[in-house]
Amino acid sequence: MTAVSYPYPLIPTPPGDWQKSLHEMHAIRMAALHNIIIRSFNAIIYHAPNITESDVPSFVKFCRAVADVVHEHHQTEEEVMFPYFEEKLGKGAMDANINQHHDFMPQFDEWNELCRKILSKEETYEPTKFVSMLRKSTDLLSAHLVDEIPTLEASIIKEHFTDAELRELEARIAKKIQECISVWIMPILFVSGDLSYNSWFPDEIPTPVIFFARHIATRIGGDMWKWGQSDRYCRLKDEFKPMYGLASS
Repeated sequence: MTAVSYPYPLIPTPPGDWQKSLHEMHAIRMAALHNIIIRSFNAIIYHAPNITESDVPSFVKFCRAVADVVHEHHQTEEEVMFPYFEEKLGKGAMDANINQHHDFMPQFDEWNELCRKILSKEETYEPTKFVSMLRKSTDLLSAHLVDEIPTLEASIIKEHFTDAELRELEARIAKKIQECISVWIMPILFVSGDLSYNSWFPDEIPTPVIFFARHIATRIGGDMWKWGQSDRYCRLKDEFKPMYGLASS
């Protein structure tokens, strides 16, 4: 795993049709989720130097939401996905992915603790320190997000798993997500997503829940969600398009 530098590059969308093939869906979904995290990191680093005193609470709340998403994602991987894969791929098959988590999560948690202290006014927001602490983990974490995708490529999944087995895995993942994710951080799917880049979207989530997250949770959350790179319909904002080599509209 080689560290990468800001702006962190997005993961190309793997080939296949995620709506028609569970075998192809896994890599496509993982790339989409990882890109949500990558865009979130890029947004934080982009905005951090220009945060005013009045911006600090909403900006740091956004940062804390991103940290929650990272923790939930890794928890689901380590407690549900990876053990299930190892039942078929062999014990230790996912060790490299898990070991990489251990390489960067302690530093990431230190940054998350700094966020907590800033919100509780135990520490003052200082942008250089804030970004430096974040990048101690995310320069590696972003590389890890890229490295993980080939372990889920469709050819591997097709070789080892039947449709029925993948449906069972989906049921386990859904149960875990219901246990550990809050609807209040679900807006990250929108404000750090980009459906024009990767069309995957968690259509298994009931429509009323999506509506609540998109239209109510975002409003109750106030300004915290404005720091994302996209709007609440997963459309990348113009100011971030050059970061990814795209022309502004």
